[in-house]
Amino acid sequence: MLFLLNWISISPVLQTLDELKLIISEFNVIAGEVKEVVIIGNSIRQHGKAPQIGWNNTCGMAATSQDRDYVHVLYKKICEKLAKSQKDAPKLSLPGGVAEKDFSKWNAAVTQNADIIIVQLGDNFRNPVTVEKLQMPYEAMLKAFKGDRNPILICVSNWGGGKMSQLIGDAAKNQGAGFVPLEKLAADPQNKAQSEGHFSHGGVNWHPGDRGMAAIADAIWLVLEPELDKAIAK
Repeated sequence: MLFLLNWISISPVLQTLDELKLIISEFNVIAGEVKEVVIIGNSIRQHGKAPQIGWNNTCGMAATSQDRDYVHVLYKKICEKLAKSQKDAPKLSLPGGVAEKDFSKWNAAVTQNADIIIVQLGDNFRNPVTVEKLQMPYEAMLKAFKGDRNPILICVSNWGGGKMSQLIGDAAKNQGAGFVPLEKLAADPQNKAQSEGHFSHGGVNWHPGDRGMAAIADAIWLVLEPELDKAIAK
């Protein structure tokens, strides 16, 4: 887990408490290790094989391979970044445990050791898209995922956008989390799997294809990288 390291070099001629405070502030740096990345999501994150709809992969639907879904494109960016500051790559965890249809329950234990938490949910929500029915339970979930720690927490909007995206963004802001809207990416036909011609089923083709997956990873990285820079600052 990330922790704060205070390094102090005190001169023998140090005269005042104010001088001591100044030295502490100048050498107060974050040091530590990112040990676990938890990504919570739906079929855009990972979907098992479903031959009946022409889906035969086990990765983010509708990427053509695991290394092209947004999870693994993003994870590669994280590992390459952290390789400069730590010996071991962080663990990647893709747990379930969220009732996305109404956000009525979740398993907060899956994030208890996470240094980075990314949440991309909403497209399978089935209740009225209101503050009371969506934003409030979503926000309660975020609070539980954080616990009493201070992990890097980033919320990614639903792929469909609209009012749901706005409410997810408001919930993220209230909980001090980063927010990545996907509405503009989803509106670009080139980011949909249908534009790439690998699948024929409408449900599969609704998902981001390889281009869309890369675009999602890039969008998350724009928010995540500055937070990582703070966490590994020397």
